Amino acid sequence: MDARIPNGRWAISARAEGLHRQAIVIDGQGVALLLPTVLIPPAPLDGQTFLERAAASGVSAMNTTLGVGGIATGPDDLRALLTSIAGYLAYFELEVKRVLHILVAGDVERAKREGKLGIIFGVQGLAAKIEGDLTLLRILHRLGLRVAQLTHNERNALGCGCLEVPDSGLTQLGRACVAELNHLGILVDLAHAGPRTAHEAIERSTRPCIISHANARALRDNPRNVPDEVLRVLAGRGGVLGVSAYAPFCETRPGVRPGLDDLVAHIQHVGDVIGIDHVGIGTDFFESESEIRFARFARSYPAATGVYTSPATVYVEDFERIDRFPRLTEALVRHGFADDDIRKVLGGNFLRVFREVWG
Repeated sequence: MDARIPNGRWAISARAEGLHRQAIVIDGQGVALLLPTVLIPPAPLDGQTFLERAAASGVSAMNTTLGVGGIATGPDDLRALLTSIAGYLAYFELEVKRVLHILVAGDVERAKREGKLGIIFGVQGLAAKIEGDLTLLRILHRLGLRVAQLTHNERNALGCGCLEVPDSGLTQLGRACVAELNHLGILVDLAHAGPRTAHEAIERSTRPCIISHANARALRDNPRNVPDEVLRVLAGRGGVLGVSAYAPFCETRPGVRPGLDDLVAHIQHVGDVIGIDHVGIGTDFFESESEIRFARFARSYPAATGVYTSPATVYVEDFERIDRFPRLTEALVRHGFADDDIRKVLGGNFLRVFREVWG
């Protein structure tokens, strides 16, 4: 990794560079390695492919979204999910020297040693993908599913998304689903869940849960952000919140695009409220996003997107894509975080939960 990131304002200090080289960096929600439905890599940017930029980023593993729900348009069903899985498995064969399919926690450490990008199979909005049949979860686990987000923004057969009013909590099928996910060793993800649904799922789960990508509602009153009381329940059961780079969740002034310091403020707040052992990074970077899809999403979900009508501006300034990760490490150093705490935030905390759940 070059100590100087392209853009002269960003010279990474020796301490930050050393920490970043040493750390296991995990993106709790990297969204997608392949463009949804068409299953091809993103176009090169600044003369580099996505995998070349990922290699420079220091990221050892990222949770990806399979299927359609939350990232594309069209029927979000089992067939769409299986098609997505098939595309990723084929890509793993083509890029065996640069990409590693993560199945156990030790694979994350292997990806770090080998300088590969580890891909964790995850879903957003599980209900439509299993079509009401919990027996499919065992099959999906065999195919590599390791993270399951129960809802997206709306109510589904498992519970309520964060934009649903009122939030009526987990359904009976949702309660049974949490138990089956625990049994199989699939990590329960409560990103996008309403506060009551998230609270009930965390309390019912026998294993730690995560909220893969969200911020603190105490700092930014956005329905996608998490109230402190839910954060405390999450931490009480050993879980982790992945702080997101999504601009609407980081704003300090409505409609004014936030910067890295604003994102770090959320890391600091969550650490102060529930302890630094329960904070990670879930960027929500979607470099495969379609301008057309995003425009439709912004019209349909203004509470989620705010004033940001383009994928180019919907992330915090100076931290908008995977190769910007060293900038986050530098910002944490600049804000006075201890070395051990920086390593935990960059990936150590997520790795601990992976070991507990996937083991």
